[in-house]
Amino acid sequence: MAAMETSTFARRFEQAYRDLYLRAVRRVRDKRERLTAETTAFLLHLAEAGPMGLTELARHMGRAQSTTSEMVEHLVAKALLAREPDPADARRSLIWLTAEGRDDLAEALRVLDEPRLARAAEGLTPAERADLTRLMDRLNTLLKEQTP
Repeated sequence: MAAMETSTFARRFEQAYRDLYLRAVRRVRDKRERLTAETTAFLLHLAEAGPMGLTELARHMGRAQSTTSEMVEHLVAKALLAREPDPADARRSLIWLTAEGRDDLAEALRVLDEPRLARAAEGLTPAERADLTRLMDRLNTLLKEQTP
């Protein structure tokens, strides 16, 4: 593709992406239903790092142990975290996400309104949906292969 065509594509794609995002972004009507950014980051870190003790978690989060303990207690009370005995050391407990914590984290990380997208996708044929997904995956792969 000639340079002019690729730059035209890039501009048109960028505008289409912005328009799609504005129409498909998930909107939360009641902010109280959402995890705070701090809680989301805390749960995400724990989900990626795996179960760990309070001291280790405080070190990972760069916070005082007392502050981390307070946050853990708050999230245990909300049933988002649980303390489990450490199989390697009976004197210690490990902090881990509950099923509800994993569900709430997944919900907090959702960017797009999936039901709205699904309704819109009903207007596409199965072949168009497959093509769109395949082409987006391909473009994403090409973007990943580029060096910054």
